[in-house]
Amino acid sequence: MGLYSEMLDEQRIKNMFQGSKNVLVITCPGCACESLSYSDDLPCRSLDQNKDMVHSAIAVHRIRDKWNKILETMNINVNNISVAFPCEMFDTEREGIWKKLNDIDTIAILACSSAYVAIKGILPEFKGKFIPMMRTVGTFVFTLIKDETGLNSKVDRKTAKIQRFLS
Repeated sequence: MGLYSEMLDEQRIKNMFQGSKNVLVITCPGCACESLSYSDDLPCRSLDQNKDMVHSAIAVHRIRDKWNKILETMNINVNNISVAFPCEMFDTEREGIWKKLNDIDTIAILACSSAYVAIKGILPEFKGKFIPMMRTVGTFVFTLIKDETGLNSKVDRKTAKIQRFLS
């Protein structure tokens, strides 16, 4: 069972970027990708067996690319890194994030709340802003099926089970 997360309101996210110059967008190809596949009816992952989880993720990277363009129109420089399961990182993944921090004043997290807490936790010395782009609203059980092209998976919306947290 994964964590189901939804994007925050677009204007709210834009407002959080006010004053930012150099942003690192950290994406999760796990639960965030499945959540976006469901909520935005996007392909989830490539079925190409030669691609690992990070490189097969489609939905989360499409949303990241959309936001890269939005941020660039706001005159913000953008760098990206995808981390498979930022909620449970290995040292190599933590080091990959640390290496990307030169001149970064804002870290945007396109992932669930567990990833947000984990990323913030490994960067106690970071003096810039942390921006959550998604909010975790429940858990899910999804079945992945082939999309119309047969090249990618997508969430089967008919059998999807989302258990929302109580407010």
